[in-house]
Amino acid sequence: MNWGAGFGATVVGLLACAGCAAPVSQSAPQAVSVPVRVPLHSPVWSHATGALLALTDDGRLAAVDHPARPDEAATRLSEPLGAGRNVQISRADDRTVFVPQPTRERVAAVELTGLRQVGDIDAGPSPTTLAEDSGMRMLLALSADGATVTPVEEYGLRKLPGARVAAGPTGAIDGANRGRTIEYHVYGPNGLSYYKGSSSPPEQRGHYDARVLVAAGDGTAAGRVYLADARGDTLYAVESARGGHGLQVVGRSPVSSPIRYLGSDDTRVYAGTDTDVTVFESATFTGYPHASIPLLSVLDYRAGLPSGPARSAPLSGMAIGPDRIYLTLRGQPLVVSVTKPPL
Repeated sequence: MNWGAGFGATVVGLLACAGCAAPVSQSAPQAVSVPVRVPLHSPVWSHATGALLALTDDGRLAAVDHPARPDEAATRLSEPLGAGRNVQISRADDRTVFVPQPTRERVAAVELTGLRQVGDIDAGPSPTTLAEDSGMRMLLALSADGATVTPVEEYGLRKLPGARVAAGPTGAIDGANRGRTIEYHVYGPNGLSYYKGSSSPPEQRGHYDARVLVAAGDGTAAGRVYLADARGDTLYAVESARGGHGLQVVGRSPVSSPIRYLGSDDTRVYAGTDTDVTVFESATFTGYPHASIPLLSVLDYRAGLPSGPARSAPLSGMAIGPDRIYLTLRGQPLVVSVTKPPL
């Protein structure tokens, strides 16, 4: 990117699953504890650099190189950025990461080699949580009050008209992983709302009326999202209804411990709980004939942790890499690296 010239060139009935395969349980050998310089939260995986990116409690950006190797891992830190809740890697330039700066009313662009800020952009009022519509190469910024979503075209840095939403101050946003329209979900205490359109602000196409704690989009199907409600003991798969308006539950599966974080890749869904990572098959193309999301594996990440506070520290984030799952713990200077199970 040349920042001096601009940026770069209705509910379906659910049936019990009969004859589901028993999940495979894995323990300590699959999980390793990797020390880092400071406690981290809200991690994401950088495919371009092979590093784990995360935020520090004092608003800096951190990069953990070799995050699966305890003896080789190294932590790099940026200057203070006044960061909001998360970061978003650019799909237009995967060596740039966007960091929301709500108190500065800007979004910082930081290059990943030296963790230096190389520019900033106007992304609407008090941007605090970021997502991306990957198909459109569109940065999505949710305001601190959870009332506005502002899209910014990554090519040209053109800010588009914002959409009024009702996510609330604790709400979040998830953008579509593919497609040629503006498409995203916002969620929080007031439920989950689905927006889609050829221009901004897009039309609200559906609403899921339940308090939603966490959600994650499907790696392949743009109109599907996985979520956990206030109880947190069930994973739901929710899709756009036939005709494109309304949302419907197409699958669900219970979990043994409340879901704290969700993530996905092209074939699997990962539910981070207080005790394990529960892995499900997304079955995007075949769907769920019994309305039950297939359970693949339960990964115990606590067993391999050092004795002491880390054994009981709450999760502060989860990132999905190509071969491993990475978890951060609140107040603990370590990353837990867990091997992905085979399909």
